[in-house]
Amino acid sequence: MPRIRIATGCHPHNAKHYDDALEAALRERLADPRVCAVGEIGLDYHYDFSPRDDQRQAFRRQVRLAKECGLPVVLHVREAHDEAFSLMQEEGFPEAGTLLHCFNLDWATLEPWVEAGCHVAFGGPLTFKKADEVREAASKVPLDRLLTETDAPYMTPEPMRGMVCGPDHVLFTAERLAEVRGCAPGPKRAAFLRQLLANARELLDRDPTPWQQEAAREFYAEAFDELFAKPGVPYRSRSARHEEARAGAGEAGYARAVPGREGMSRDDVKERGQG
Repeated sequence: MPRIRIATGCHPHNAKHYDDALEAALRERLADPRVCAVGEIGLDYHYDFSPRDDQRQAFRRQVRLAKECGLPVVLHVREAHDEAFSLMQEEGFPEAGTLLHCFNLDWATLEPWVEAGCHVAFGGPLTFKKADEVREAASKVPLDRLLTETDAPYMTPEPMRGMVCGPDHVLFTAERLAEVRGCAPGPKRAAFLRQLLANARELLDRDPTPWQQEAAREFYAEAFDELFAKPGVPYRSRSARHEEARAGAGEAGYARAVPGREGMSRDDVKERGQG
């Protein structure tokens, strides 16, 4: 079975719930090595399920978080592309990449994003009968930044429109995209489809970032410490024990305060990846 990768983030519909506690929970999830991106994040001014100020704040904070974690962002933007682009310019596009999710507008809207180096994913709307402007936009995206997607369970492509969208429906989108790019069936189309797969893997099928590796060590160490804490003994987190040790009796106190590190100097701990 193909490897499963995860994007996790606070969608603009839920931005009104974004606070420090939610961000802390998000950080824990981003530590999972299967997580390859922060998203979907962005602005949705069509539904406005969250106040726009809340959407902007959640968007900014998650772009900053993605940059801290070394991960790309997957953007959901609806009726707010100009403002979203300005916000990304202010915050800075993550070095790991930016993916515009399920793009369904014209080239004039898309061009600045492409010039900024973003990847673009096209879903079912590319196949809709009246979506000539979407197909024109898709024809102009650099090949190495072009992706397909399903947006399941929504946006089912023609000729299956009206059904619940599933991963297998991406075949129809990929076929239409190949036609738009002038790739007839045969070797040329096969090479085009291989490139689409390579683009997705390069952007999203990535090794854990250094931040993820360190965060995962801390998160899972804390979880196991709490799980195996002695009955009746108040639980102190690993980070709390570290701080107490550092503020206490120096190297010897630091080793004694953390189980399993007796006789180890702080440099020993760091060298073994436990600090």
